[in-house]
Amino acid sequence: MNLIAAVLLFFGLSLASLYVFPSGLPQPADFLLLGFAGLMSLLALGDKRLAASSFALCWALMVLWVLLVCLGWALVMESTAFFIYPAFYLFNFLVGMALLRFLSLSGEMGRSLVRNGLSIALLVAASQVLLQLGAGANRTTGSFNNPNQLAYFSLCGIVVLMLLDDFRPPLRPLMLAGLVAAVISILAASSLGAMGGAVLVGLGWVVANLDRLHRFARLLLVVPLILVVVVVVNLSSDGQVQSNLQSRMDRAPDKVENAYEERKYDRLANFPEYAILGAAEGERRRFAPYHNSEIHSSYGNMLFAYGIPGFGLFLAVIFLALRNAPVYVWMGVAGPLVYSLTHNGLRSTLFWMMLAICWHLYRQGWVRLRDTVAAAPDIPELER
Repeated sequence: MNLIAAVLLFFGLSLASLYVFPSGLPQPADFLLLGFAGLMSLLALGDKRLAASSFALCWALMVLWVLLVCLGWALVMESTAFFIYPAFYLFNFLVGMALLRFLSLSGEMGRSLVRNGLSIALLVAASQVLLQLGAGANRTTGSFNNPNQLAYFSLCGIVVLMLLDDFRPPLRPLMLAGLVAAVISILAASSLGAMGGAVLVGLGWVVANLDRLHRFARLLLVVPLILVVVVVVNLSSDGQVQSNLQSRMDRAPDKVENAYEERKYDRLANFPEYAILGAAEGERRRFAPYHNSEIHSSYGNMLFAYGIPGFGLFLAVIFLALRNAPVYVWMGVAGPLVYSLTHNGLRSTLFWMMLAICWHLYRQGWVRLRDTVAAAPDIPELER
């Protein structure tokens, strides 16, 4: 394991929840992760053992299509506003490929580094959540810029922590603290979609532990602990968590009824021709009077912005990541995927990391992590 790459990845993950600039601009963690990706790319030069997997190729084709669509519209409209969006996809692809290679070379040490770094990031976000609850905030943002970013990061974080131990996490103090912090953040953000996604993750956790009595007993110990912490946080904030949740629940029927317009699906319905090859992102004045803000859905945005080819490649990346995974992993990853129906999470690096880690761990079929070999395989993981 390259020490410099490990340090860059660890601090990149640890600071991943810390936003100090406006949304859409690079954050401190992004510079560290870019350095990590660049270093891993340099280390891969000249490695004759590298081979491209179907997962990596499909992901690369999706990024290439995004770039071509944005380039085409930039030429048509003579605007550079389109170029920022491919940068997100390319950045996440490079980080994902670097992570795959790093994990293939580092084994359990690499998984432990990711586990600890992500747990710290979840604790950083939750620490800000507690301060905001104490100040009487309604929907907290944690260390992010808005509640949805907090909820989505926390939800993906839970899934990644579960994946790293095959949804059978041992009671490691730091990781357990990270899971509890993520649950608190989701509840404090009062995101109905994230709470629904968390339920799916929880069901996957239960299914994964039903085959052994001692594992299920451990699960029965963890759940009350999480509930106790949530109750304590609620009491210490004078019932703010409960109040926020009740308020969001009261609004749930209206949000469901108005989801079509609120989530901007009406843009897709009024301009269906753009779904063929894609309208790219940016210059939304083309879609007046349905041009205010982006489509709040990963699937809707991918279909409208990058057409049937981009949407198909996106679904293929998800399918390849999950193809050989057991049912409880499908259930767990379904949490962020369901959340993405009403929120656009395509720019979230942790979402793409989640898919990369899922493919890395289950690419050879239904394999328990305790039975895998910690040493690096003969072919690093861009791979078979």
